[in-house]
Amino acid sequence: MIVCGIVAFWAAPDGRASRFSARLLRRATERLTHRGPDGGGHVGWCIDGTMRADADLTDQELSLGLGHRRLKILDLTAAGRQPMEGPGGCWVTFNGEIYNYRELRTELAARGYSFNTGTDTEVILAAYDAWGSECVRRFNGMWAFVLYDPTRRRLIASRDRLGVKPLYYAVTPRGTMFASEVAALLECPGVRPAIDMPRLVQYLVDRRIDDGAETIYRDIREVQGGHTLELDVDSGGMRIERYWDLPEEPDLELDDDAVLERYSELIEDAVRLRLHADVPVAITLSGGVDSSVLTLAASRVAGSTVQTFTSRFPGDPSIDESQYASYVAASRGADTHYVQPSTDGVVDDEIALTTHQALPFGSLSLYVHWAILAAIRGQGVPVVLSGQGGDEAFLGYDRYHTSALLHTLPNPVRATRGLWQSGRNSGRGVLALAAMSAYFTTPALQRALRRRRVNGVVRAPWLQQLPRPERDIFGDIRRQQRSELFFRCLPTLLRYDDRTAGALGMETRLPFLDYRLIEFAYRLPLRHKLRNGWSKYTSRRYLARHGLNGVAWRRRKFAFYAPQAEWTRRLIAARGRAVEDTAFSRVLFEPGVSLAGLSLPVAWDAYNCAHLAAVLGWESDACGDPVIAPAGAGYSPSVTARAVS
Repeated sequence: MIVCGIVAFWAAPDGRASRFSARLLRRATERLTHRGPDGGGHVGWCIDGTMRADADLTDQELSLGLGHRRLKILDLTAAGRQPMEGPGGCWVTFNGEIYNYRELRTELAARGYSFNTGTDTEVILAAYDAWGSECVRRFNGMWAFVLYDPTRRRLIASRDRLGVKPLYYAVTPRGTMFASEVAALLECPGVRPAIDMPRLVQYLVDRRIDDGAETIYRDIREVQGGHTLELDVDSGGMRIERYWDLPEEPDLELDDDAVLERYSELIEDAVRLRLHADVPVAITLSGGVDSSVLTLAASRVAGSTVQTFTSRFPGDPSIDESQYASYVAASRGADTHYVQPSTDGVVDDEIALTTHQALPFGSLSLYVHWAILAAIRGQGVPVVLSGQGGDEAFLGYDRYHTSALLHTLPNPVRATRGLWQSGRNSGRGVLALAAMSAYFTTPALQRALRRRRVNGVVRAPWLQQLPRPERDIFGDIRRQQRSELFFRCLPTLLRYDDRTAGALGMETRLPFLDYRLIEFAYRLPLRHKLRNGWSKYTSRRYLARHGLNGVAWRRRKFAFYAPQAEWTRRLIAARGRAVEDTAFSRVLFEPGVSLAGLSLPVAWDAYNCAHLAAVLGWESDACGDPVIAPAGAGYSPSVTARAVS
């Protein structure tokens, strides 16, 4: 298995513009070196049909190219290099891991296939030869790959079911290009960092951004999770199809004991699969329910001591929950490490963090995650398990209490009891939860309050272009979970995780997003996910079953929170004036806006977007005239991440 960065392109054959070159392939692949520090490879097909690879690729014009950067996790030998050739002359560049590749390899060997490496990449190629593009339905894993089939004359791009691994693409008159990150696509001729301003402004108001195939970059889209794209290399015709969706079957009719048994089987098998590696593996342990479940499950299936890493803020008990993490680690005999993110570290690392994200991010809790992963990498551990996805699978967000309350209507006794229990066991309180319910069920109120935050900050003409707010889905748990998993929340969190881990040359594995567990959770009735005001009810019962009551029945969870106000003020003091003084900021913000004079959360959102524009050279089409804000217009950042020692 190889976790990496991938690049692929197809050049249009009609000669309307110059073709793509081997130099472009190398340059774009090099932009992803951080994702794969252990080596790279290239293969390209010249105009005359001949194939060249690596050193033989100089500056030839190419009709098709594949590039790869490698992080070694399985089969650390040179045999695992990519791009890799398989049966029928197919080639693939692949990012991710197929966790059930050993079982698939056994099945394929019985059909006559032979294997020369210990990688899952080779299994993908054999599976495609055996089952065609439908092979992805058999995979349990996380992946983004581009495969060239010279017999069918197709370029096939696929992304795992929930979009854990990224895959962006750009379609231009010269051809189509794919890559793991936006930065590599910006090397493509005709692709510029031009920002869809209405979409960006909608993010500043509604804070939603990764909710579809479109990005805020006008020229760049993404292959969504659960989809496969096929490109005809003769005609350029493109077809995108969904190969996986959440189940439509009715709710499972299981009692509490049966649910807990099945949950235990699934989470422990998901963790077992994700602990397999030829390098060390660690767990990020926050002290909340989800990361505690992973630590517990790992201790039961690993056969060796589990390593955990936890953030600590000794001077701020309002966000420090290391005591809960210590309790879990001690109870399971884990090898515990603590990380103390600092304000100086934020100032030093935020440029690299911002550059690698390439899109806005909602808070500096992302830096806490960055600091923890950097500490893990510094210990020589390149693979980490994370509890991401537990909230979406088992209803961990406060807004789910609103849906639970709607389920009790029109019975006033049940509604009152439900409000009281939810207020108590969520730790929010009855009045706060009632206010939250009113907010979540009133789109006009949400938009009014959100827009008021940015009035006088974002230029009024941009705000006037805002589309009507969409009504949030409450009461229908299945529709709400589908929205959270595919559009509203999870895609953004997965992007955060991937870019942070990729920047540090690491891999994050997410057991809660094992598709078997997701399908099981989706079909569970509400009472097994949210009961008596307790969110993630079955996850809590799993912890309690094994004696971890101290975290099982916690009422509040901080989740790697950060001292947001303090860190935002320091960053604005360090860079605010410089990032205000760019052409892009002048197009986005009202005249005279000072970042230092804004309050949270708009101060962070405005600074974050202004800083992204400065380091990435964002462009805006304002009033029909392109306004270019190149990096260096009043701001000259260094974007190299500090070496992890």
